[in-house]
Parts: sequence; structure tokens; C-alpha cells
Amino acid sequence: MSTEVLLEFEGKKLTLPALPSSYIVLEENTDHAPLPLAHLQANVTQPFGASNVVEACVSNLTTIVEGEDVKTVHDLTLSYPPDTGHRHWPGDTIGILSYNTDADVEFLLARLNLLPKGDVVCKVGIDKKTTKKAAKVPAFVPAVVSYRRLMKECLDLHAVPKKLLIRSLTPFTTDDDDRRFLEILCSKEGNAAYEQTVQKGKGIISLLQLVPSCRPTVALLIEHLPRLMPRPYSIANAYREGTRPTTVRFIFSHNAENPGITTSHLRALGIGATVHFYFRQSSAFVYEQRDLKRNIIMVGTGTGMSPYLSFLQLRADARARGETLGRAELIVGFRYRDRGYLCKAEVEEYLETGALDACYEAFSRDPNARHKYVQSQMKENGTKIVENIHNPHATLYVCGDSKVLLPQITETVIDILAEAPGAEDRDAIKTLIGRLKKEGKYREDVWL
Repeated sequence: MSTEVLLEFEGKKLTLPALPSSYIVLEENTDHAPLPLAHLQANVTQPFGASNVVEACVSNLTTIVEGEDVKTVHDLTLSYPPDTGHRHWPGDTIGILSYNTDADVEFLLARLNLLPKGDVVCKVGIDKKTTKKAAKVPAFVPAVVSYRRLMKECLDLHAVPKKLLIRSLTPFTTDDDDRRFLEILCSKEGNAAYEQTVQKGKGIISLLQLVPSCRPTVALLIEHLPRLMPRPYSIANAYREGTRPTTVRFIFSHNAENPGITTSHLRALGIGATVHFYFRQSSAFVYEQRDLKRNIIMVGTGTGMSPYLSFLQLRADARARGETLGRAELIVGFRYRDRGYLCKAEVEEYLETGALDACYEAFSRDPNARHKYVQSQMKENGTKIVENIHNPHATLYVCGDSKVLLPQITETVIDILAEAPGAEDRDAIKTLIGRLKKEGKYREDVWL
């Protein structure tokens, strides 16, 4: 790829951005207190945080789906102290504090000639000679940190490198072709090469693999790499007052071809391993005690059905106490019935006990499946969808990818309403759907 780009731009002039001012300095410190054992971002303000970071331990980790042509899916339960002061509701999410892989960290340490010094502790501060205005150390970088833990816990090594980062790498690149390649990528003329090479890559690691003579400083990485963000997961169990231990359960899939750093970390844990997480602020998707009497239709595919397990557990607990419940119907989609159906036994138990009134299924890759997608099941049960939409005491829940599934489901709902007797025109229906979402009658759990 780099050879092709170099040939394409041979002899051409480039317009480069100005070289950013450096402003971070690191001072190795041999006289220091031990670094905290907790995740180094445990005391940093968390995105959408509703609680402090909680130190939990793995009490269950089970593989619930695996096989040919399906993603491997794991069911994980964390036990945590009961005195967090937070009570979660079905539909809520947690944020798991992530770790970069050892392979990526070791690669970066080796490239920076820091392997023998990976555990050396440094003070991080501002260069007094910097010309950068209002320079400050990023909040997610501790004032005292080792090289290895900085790279493992604080910096996002897979974020798409920005052009200013690439420009900053050029002075640290000794080979002329490597330097020219970086200049092309960060230039105005090299936009297409940037999109093809950098935006489709896997962060600073894959970029450095293309330019072997580039050896940046740790300070430069701190200045330009973004924070390693927590990974959100939907909670799959209801909160039970007074239970010991207190637990939070979630379900996650693993893509072997493009594994995520958090899922790779989690699936390798053993029972008793420590995990740091926090509770995120409730969204409109929440299902609370006051919603129990409402009729609900829940739509989800794959792991998108996991939050509904907490809905159903809350309903089962309320039913056991003799409370009156609204009707609950579940519309779910998987690849295969025999090896992709998540938590099938639980769904069947909720059907038997009455916590769930009906379940409609779709299997996209079963050759004999009558319904391939949840949209097909929705259309077959269109009367119930219409009734739900117009019932002031009913709610429609949809959980899935914001780029693909959620727009498709919205379009399906519009189709269903447009075909109903006495229907308004599509523009009026779209306005109705927008209003229902704002009012909380049509609730979406959005995956970005």
C-alpha cells in the first residue's frame, strides 16, 4: 500500500498542516509510592456516569452460543459490594473500563525502545517552554504512571489517527520513504490515501507497522491519542433489593474476525477476576416499576434481546408478589434456531409462568424459516403494533444498531400504520412516530 501511494505522488508538491507544538514532558521517577491496583481511570469522570466506578468480581462467565456461522456469545455476571448507593432498572446500562491488548502494548513499547523500561514510573507534566496556549495534561492521564500501564489503560490505540498526529510523527521518522508516506497521508492532496489507509486501519498500531523507521515519543502519544473509553453494555438482570451478593449481568458477542478490545479482555477472564465498571445514566429506554401495568412490545435481534431479560425478570418478580401486569410480547431475530437463539430456555420459562405473553421469532439464515427478519414478524402482527401505537397505556421498545436496524424498524412501523384502516399519509405518520419517541411511547436503545 505505501509503495503504491509513493508512486502515485512521486514528484508532486504537498500542502502540509503546520507542525503542532509539543507540550508534554515525562520525567522518570524512581522515588514514588506504588501505583494503585485499580484501573487508572477509576477516579476519572466517566461518560454518562450515574455512579462511581465499582470494583466487582466475575461470578459467572458462560459461553451460551457458538458454532459455524454464528458469533460466539458469552453470558457474564459480576458480583459487587451492596453499598454503591445505586439502584439500576431494566433498560439501564453499565460502562466497563477497558484494557488494550498485551500484544498492542508490547508492540508499542518495543517500537519506542521502552521494553526494558515498561514498568518504569514517570511524572507527567507540562513543558515550561511550550508555545501551546492553555496546555494541560489530559484528565485521563495520571500525574504519575508507568509506560506500560499508560498504554494499557489510558490511551486509545485503535482510534483513527488524525492528520495532526500523522504530521507530528514525521520528525521522528528516519527513512525518507516512510517520512514521505506520512506527509502524503496528512496532506491536503492525500485525502483519498488517508481514507483508504488510515481510516480503514486499526489505529496507531497499524499505522506504525507501515512506517518501521518511525519512533515517536510517549509525550507525543499523550498529546494526540484520545482516551481509551469505557465500553457500554445493557444490563440483563433486574435489581433485587437485599440480595447477597449484589449482581449485574450482561451478554456480549465476540467477532473472531474483528475482535473488540473489551470483549477480548472479558472473555479471557476467570471466576473471581476483577472488573471495574460504573452505572450509566438512565435513558428513555428504561422499564420501571410504574411501567409494569403498561402493555409492551419488545423488538430486538441478537444480543439486542439481552435487556429484555431484565424486563421479564422484573415482571416475574412482580407477578410472584401478586401484582397486576400489562401484556408483554417479544419479537426477536437470530441467525439460526438451533445454534443462535440466545437464552431460549429463559424465554420459554417466562412464557410458561406468564411473565411473557407471546414470543415471535425470526431466523435469517435458516433455509426453512417462515420469517427471516423481525420486520416480517412485525408486519404479520401489524394489528398488534397498531394497537400498541394508539393505546395510551402501551409502549414499543426497540433495541439495536442505530445505523441499520433502528431505521429499518421505524420504516416498518410506518409501513404498518400506513396500511391500517383510516391511515394518514406517510408524512403525518412520520410526524406521529417522532412525537411518540419524544413522549416515551416509542423507546429505542441505540447502539452506535
